[in-house]
Amino acid sequence: MTVYAMLADGFEEVEALAVVDVLKRADMDVKMISLNGKEVVTGTHGIGVVADLKFAQADFNQCDLIFLPGGMPGTIHLQEHAGLIKQIKEFAEQGKWLAAICAAPSVFGSLGLLEGKKAVCFPGFEKYLTGAEIMDERVVLDGHIFTSRGMGTALDLGLAIVGQIKGKEAEEELAHSIQYK
Repeated sequence: MTVYAMLADGFEEVEALAVVDVLKRADMDVKMISLNGKEVVTGTHGIGVVADLKFAQADFNQCDLIFLPGGMPGTIHLQEHAGLIKQIKEFAEQGKWLAAICAAPSVFGSLGLLEGKKAVCFPGFEKYLTGAEIMDERVVLDGHIFTSRGMGTALDLGLAIVGQIKGKEAEEELAHSIQYK
């Protein structure tokens, strides 16, 4: 399982890195992808993170799941990246995994990918989840799309992905090993 975590300037650092960390602990191949054309991407709180690859170097044929961390203005930069939007649409058409947290589910909503699906986001962004049934949950999986609320639910999202991909036992073992449960 290969996951591409998409990093745009202004991303929420904990949302991105907590999910990346949990997935790596589950032995998933996780690559952080820079959308700014540089090796270092700066988060919303000024923390620079070294990406594994620049977007132009990423081979989406080798990717099984695209993950979008939220944060502002990171979510806006995700939405404005034409190459990423093209890949998200292709993943949706192919039924491949998509995940987003905080404000980032709005990217899926703007593309019509949440129409008739259950979803969550950071409070106040619900109006951007076009056609979605808004849930009162920490993480929602509907079909092949995971959505989550925000920084405080980042571990929940990572564990939910592990549970879906690697099984409930792997999720429970990992949750115990990191003292989550």
